[in-house]
Amino acid sequence: HAARWREIHEWQSAFDWGNPVGTAVPFLVMFILAWLILATWLILLLITSLITSTISSQLSKRKAKHTKFNIWPKVDLPLILIGALTIYMAIRSRRFIPIAAIAGCPIIALLIDQIIRVISTLINYSREKRFVVPEMPYFLRIYFMIAGAVAVLFFGAWWGMKFKRIYLNPWPNDPKYSSVFMRMTASDAKPFYAMKFIRDNELSGKMLNYWTEGGFIAWGEDPNEDDGQIPLKLFMDGRAQAAYNRDAFDLWSKIMSGDWVTFDIIQRAKARGRKPTTAEYREIGKWMDQQLTKQNVWLVLMPSAVYNDPEENNYYHAIKGIENDPNWPLVFYNDKQKIYVNVKTPPGRKLFEGIFTGETSYPDDYHRNLIRAYSWLLYYGTEEKRKEGLKFAIDAFNENPSSAPMLEIILRAARFNELIPEVDQFCDDYVKRFIAEKNNWPKQDGYRNRIEAARLACYRMEQINRSKGNSELTEFYAAQYEECVDQLIRITRSMKW
Repeated sequence: HAARWREIHEWQSAFDWGNPVGTAVPFLVMFILAWLILATWLILLLITSLITSTISSQLSKRKAKHTKFNIWPKVDLPLILIGALTIYMAIRSRRFIPIAAIAGCPIIALLIDQIIRVISTLINYSREKRFVVPEMPYFLRIYFMIAGAVAVLFFGAWWGMKFKRIYLNPWPNDPKYSSVFMRMTASDAKPFYAMKFIRDNELSGKMLNYWTEGGFIAWGEDPNEDDGQIPLKLFMDGRAQAAYNRDAFDLWSKIMSGDWVTFDIIQRAKARGRKPTTAEYREIGKWMDQQLTKQNVWLVLMPSAVYNDPEENNYYHAIKGIENDPNWPLVFYNDKQKIYVNVKTPPGRKLFEGIFTGETSYPDDYHRNLIRAYSWLLYYGTEEKRKEGLKFAIDAFNENPSSAPMLEIILRAARFNELIPEVDQFCDDYVKRFIAEKNNWPKQDGYRNRIEAARLACYRMEQINRSKGNSELTEFYAAQYEECVDQLIRITRSMKW
């Protein structure tokens, strides 16, 4: 089933330039260099063979003693074939690019060494009629020693400073998970808090998860002491090609992509130049509910990379459908993950009702206040409860200044007229805080979240003042908004290796 697996981004060709996973530019440089070096090596091999044959022929005619020409090290054909094979593997599937570099670069270096030796010998033969590798001149040895030392110092300092900036300086993406390991593996994006939610509430049964997070989810559960089984079973994990048969992955793909239902609805909306309507998303949600019920799945855990990205195939639309199905309410979320449950099942109903009764356990006050803000503002219809919802959102924001509680404030709470003055005052205060602290925030872990929240607040205030016709304040908040965007762009560019 190799062709089926190569449909996945990491298994696609190295030279598939539209692929969002990784970059093949360094590999392309190595690939071109390998061909140039190999062609040069073969040409010099041919030239040298002709010259040595001519010399041997002349010696034979004069009946002189034959000379062995040992300027070429023995050709290690298996080694060259291994290098060529790994490069071919990388061309077919980009996940093999590191292996191609490890195997190919030493061979390229070996060929370069041989090329230099042959060129030196040819020059020596043209000058002195001696077909041997000449000794490297003293000044040239000194030059290479100095050049090598300078290169080591330069690149060592450059990469050392870059390592410090990316892996040792304050980490913008998370205020807690900021170790070198977390940064190198991007593990701060994993569902640590969602797994604590699952453990604390002792959840079991079957779930739908994103396949690349499956291994972490299994690791984050408490296995049975007798047989090692995890209580909340995965639908798929990152070992899809090894531990699951193809049918399992195809079933996961069918559900996540929405099959023909989602495709038909999305294509119809695109043809009419619009986004899918709420009614259309409910239709997708109904189909998702049917498929998940067939598989006895009652819980869905998805990362933000899926539900925040409309271009993520149809996965985004499938989760958006679940979000619009009244049988699948949200019971846990933060900036990185969301958990939906089927309230037609007893554990799903218990978790959902526990939000309002306090019986559902949450990792900390931030997550408890955040889901309460969402639920109070969405489900309650009284002014008193909506004010409580706004207070929960503000409390969550004070616990962890980030985009999730800010969106509850400026999108959900701002829909109610009686809450707008408090919402606008909160946003204005936070913009002033951003102006006062923008030079200090980069010295603290998690400062990207604060800046993203400030960007949202600036956008809200810009729109409000634009609608009021206040051009001076509109320009002021627009300028602050642009500064937030510039900082976020700088963070993105500077924190990548």
